[in-house]
Parts: sequence; structure tokens; C-alpha cells
Amino acid sequence: MEIQEKLQNLVNKHSTYVEEKGKSHIATCNHYNWDIDIWNHRQTIMDTFRKRGYQVSSSTNHGVLDIIIVKPITLE
Repeated sequence: MEIQEKLQNLVNKHSTYVEEKGKSHIATCNHYNWDIDIWNHRQTIMDTFRKRGYQVSSSTNHGVLDIIIVKPITLE
């Protein structure tokens, strides 16, 4: 599978989950046991979720980047 196709499938899968559940997350790390493609393209992945209208935040703990994707809600 081509990298672009793999990452597009990842974004689509998480977008579907966010639409159903309201929130999803991706964890990635620059380590040989982790998916290096997600790590190398982490900024593009986050930008793509933002372009789709989701709120995206991230934090790093012990070298692991957690990307949180949330479906925005409107409160009055």
C-alpha cells in the first residue's frame, strides 16, 4: 500500500469515528516499533483534520505524541 493511501485511510477511519463518537486520538512516536509514516507526516495529518473542521490538539509524554481529534459543538 502506498504511503498516501495508507495515511488517507487512517484519516478517513478516524474522521468516521469522530463523527460517531465525538472524539478520537492517534498516538505516534519516532521509534522502530511505531509506524514511521504516521510520525513523519504527523503535521499533515493534523492539518487535514483541521481542514475537515475538527478541533485538534496534541501533547507529548515520554516521547509519544498524542493527537486528539474532537468534533466541535456549539453552545449557546
